[in-house]
Formats: sequence, structure tokens, C-alpha cells
Amino acid sequence: MRKIICLLLIALVSIISGCGLTSIPEAHLTDNNENSSEDIPGPTEPAPRFGGELRVSLTAPDTFNPLLTQSRDIMNFLSLVFESPIEYDENLKPVPSLVTNWEASPDGRLWVFDVRKGVKWHNGESFSGEDILFTLQVLQSDTLESFYQKNLFVDMNIVEYGLRSGDPYTIYIRLGEPSYHILDYLTFPVLPRSVYQSAEFIMESKSDFSLLPVGTGPYRVDPTHPYEGETIKLVKNESWWDGTPYIDSILGKIYATNDEAWDAFYQNDVDLVDTTVVYANTRLNRNNANHYKYLTSDFELLALNNTHALFQEKVIKKAMAYGIDRKDIISKVYLNNAETVDVPIPSNSWLYDSSYRIYDYDVERASRLLEEAGWRDHDGDGILDREIDGTKVDLSFTILTNSDNDLRKDTADLIAEQLGTIGFQIQVEVLPWDLLQEERIATGEFDAILTGFSLDSMHDLRSVLHSGWMGEQGNNFIGYNNPELDRMLESAAQAYTEEDRLEAYLGIQEHLTDELPFISLYFRTGSLLADSRVHGIDSIGELSTFKNVEDWFLIR
Repeated sequence: MRKIICLLLIALVSIISGCGLTSIPEAHLTDNNENSSEDIPGPTEPAPRFGGELRVSLTAPDTFNPLLTQSRDIMNFLSLVFESPIEYDENLKPVPSLVTNWEASPDGRLWVFDVRKGVKWHNGESFSGEDILFTLQVLQSDTLESFYQKNLFVDMNIVEYGLRSGDPYTIYIRLGEPSYHILDYLTFPVLPRSVYQSAEFIMESKSDFSLLPVGTGPYRVDPTHPYEGETIKLVKNESWWDGTPYIDSILGKIYATNDEAWDAFYQNDVDLVDTTVVYANTRLNRNNANHYKYLTSDFELLALNNTHALFQEKVIKKAMAYGIDRKDIISKVYLNNAETVDVPIPSNSWLYDSSYRIYDYDVERASRLLEEAGWRDHDGDGILDREIDGTKVDLSFTILTNSDNDLRKDTADLIAEQLGTIGFQIQVEVLPWDLLQEERIATGEFDAILTGFSLDSMHDLRSVLHSGWMGEQGNNFIGYNNPELDRMLESAAQAYTEEDRLEAYLGIQEHLTDELPFISLYFRTGSLLADSRVHGIDSIGELSTFKNVEDWFLIR
């Protein structure tokens, strides 16, 4: 299989709005998700057949180089052409692609990879480990303005790499520190050295759309269909190492705006639209289409200022977790396009443990916890209070969020209303994102912030939770300082066996659900809308729309 999933470095993000459909075969949503749509029995799947052309909508490309594009659509589309040394399976676990096997030394610093033999580039030339090393070299240079360069290799401690004993089908990478993350880093798309030559050439040809992309993937650019700004055509690679796709060709149709792409889908001018808008399952009025959901990396949370007096008490945070009805929020605000979690790890990850899905909505339990801790409405004003050091303290705080995000504003109001029913007094304050970031997050002048992260597939949470990343050093703006968690985060980053990595993340999940440095809310879901003549779609994900495209087929 051949799928490039781009790793997104943990970063604060404003949530994007999204889009929708009819019957809903879910992808990547687990059975224990109370927010998933009910399973809808579909018709018996017809037998696969060869032939036909799939039409997909694309935003205007910024480049045809997979290392340089910043477009979500183009990343997805180019994954049909280019492949990576390692890809992710449906559980986000690294699996072989252009490499077939790997082995780590006992100290986890030397990694040796067997390169797949018999693979051909679309121009007929042979692929080898030298192409992987060439791509690694240009990514490590300071020349490229690459997503992968900035977000993958910035923290990568690679000491040396090369061909082992001169064998073009065996490469080695030596690390300064042991790390399983080397497998995540090798998910970059590989370029043929003979075509792309150097980092300088790659930058010079960035906007040269006459330079046809040359990869090893299941589809290649049709040289008889020149790109003139309206369409780009791919035809199946008859020499692909992993078989022969059913669909003969894929036509990318270019649209200036998302609305134009939607209109094209409504008018049956394209067969496929990939979107993260929340109204995807309500807006579309087509009875010849299917809706496939998938989890995105967009994680929403209520970030707590851990230096705030109220949030020093674990019982208050647990009462909040039980007192927030996330199912209600997801239904009313996100139109069921999100999935609740209690940890910042998606449920489709091999590192996720469902036993740490703890905080279902339970008003009685939340109220009981507060009462047992001495929080009562002593003065009859409807707000719980308690005497602390001789002073009456109300159970009151302010939630901040960004004013340019209607979804978060509506969510903050609902959280304030829900927690109000168990005796909290919650004020909601909205600010423009720049002011929120510069004047409140940077200075630590806040009680709680409703915000979000885009989490990478490595699940490295050090920059948001490790004490070394507080202040100007990183994104740990919540001021959480716990030596035990610091040790677990470091162990997870340095673990280089699956067993040790899984053990470390189980400990992290246990700690986060018990200590609650923040209140986890949900992961957003995305939607793939497909004409009903498209069959075989399975295991799709964010930036992996075409995960199993070789199994797709068309029924006229």
C-alpha cells in the first residue's frame, strides 16, 4: 500500500468549518463512540470491475512537488503519485511501504532498513535506497520551504545515514538518541534523484507546472493531458509493485473556492469531495451519494490554568469533567461531527486505551464530588462556595475563547450553562485570536481557555505538557509541572520498541485522566462525500483520502 500521511507538529489552531451527506458508512469511528451515527445496513457490495474514470475536486495547486505543497487537497492528490518509505495502517501504526523491513540496534540508535526491490519510477527507471537518501538529504538542507522540513526534521537528531556496505537496497540511519520516531519521520514522499536533482533545483522548479510529477505510486500523470490550470489527469500505473488498480484514470478538476467544488458535486460534475465542515451530513441534497466519516487530528479541550487556586483541587476538575455534556455539545454545535475522548489520543490509534474513556456526563456524581469536598451554596445565591483560609470563595471562573470561531463561542456558552446546573458560576469572554494569544495565553492571565491543538501522528505531547516547555520554551501555557509526567513523556519519546512505547502511553493516559491538567472534549471528524457509483472505499483518514484506492471501483 502507499499512503503518505503528513505529520502535523503540535500547534495551537483555530478550528476550521466543514461540509455533508446521505447514507453513512463510518470509517475510523469505534463502536464505543456514543456520538457516531447508527450503523446503517447498506446494499450488498457488487463485485469489483476494471475501468472508468473517477472525477475529484481540487483547489488550485500551489505546486506539484509533494515536499513543497501546503494544500490539503494537493497533498491528498499527490499521494496517488508518490509513495513513502513507511506509511501508517488503519491504527496509525508505522508499516512498510517502499521499505520492507527494519531493525534497531540494542541501544535504539542505529536503524537499518531493507529497501523494496523491483520498484520502478513512472519514467521506467529503477527505484533504490539512493532515492530515499536523496530525499532525506534535501529535507535536511536549509534550502527547502517544506512542511516536512519544518515540522518533521526540526527535532530529529540524525547523526549520519547512508547505504550499508554500498548496497543500494539497504540503508542505515544513526541517531544521537534512541527514538521510535524515526519511523514516523520516514513517512515523507520520496522523489527520484534523477528528476529532481538537488534542493536548489526543487526550489527553482517549484512553480513549473510543466515539470510532470514522477513517482512510484498506483497512478501516474497522463503526459497526453497537459495541465493548463483546469484539470490534471492521472492514469493507472500498470507496473505498480503492489498490483493493478481497478479504476483506469482519475481526473482532478480545479476549482477556485470550496463553494464551487460543492456546487460541482451537487451538479454531478465530480464524484468525490473531501471536507471538514460540520454540516456535511445535513446540507447535501443528493440521493446518489454516500458519506464516509473519519477522525481528524483536530483536538478540542478546555485548557486550565494550573496555577489557579480552584484548579489545584483535583475534585473540582473531576466534577467539571462529569458535569460537561459533550454529547449534547457535539449534537447541537458540531452536528454529530466529533468524537468524545478523555485523552489527546484519537480512538483509532494503536496507542489508545478505551479503558481511559471515563468521564461520561453524570450530574449526580459531579454534585456529589463537590458536596463531599465541602462546596455548598451557603448563602443561597445559586453558586457553590466554601471557606478557604477564613475567606468565602465562590466556585467561579472565566472561560476565554477566540471570537472568530463560532463553534467555540457556542460551545463555551453551553459549557457555562451545563456547569451552572451543578453550582458553578462561569463567565464567557471572547477575544480576537491575536489578542487572546498575545495578551492572555502568553502572559498566563486566564482561568480557562476553550481552544484546540492539531496533534501529530507521533503523539509527542512534550511541548504541551512537559515542564521544560513552559513559558517561552513551548506550548505548555497551562503551567502544568509534574515530574512524574515529565519522566513518562521522555520515556515515550525515547522508547524504540512497540512494547515500551505502548507501556509509556498507557501510563500517560492514566495520569492525564486522573490528574486532569486539562479537560479533554473531542476530536473533530471529517467527511468524504462520494458518488454512489464509487465502491470499495475503506480505511480513509485525514490526508489519506485515497488510502486503499487500488481497491476502489466504479459501477456505471
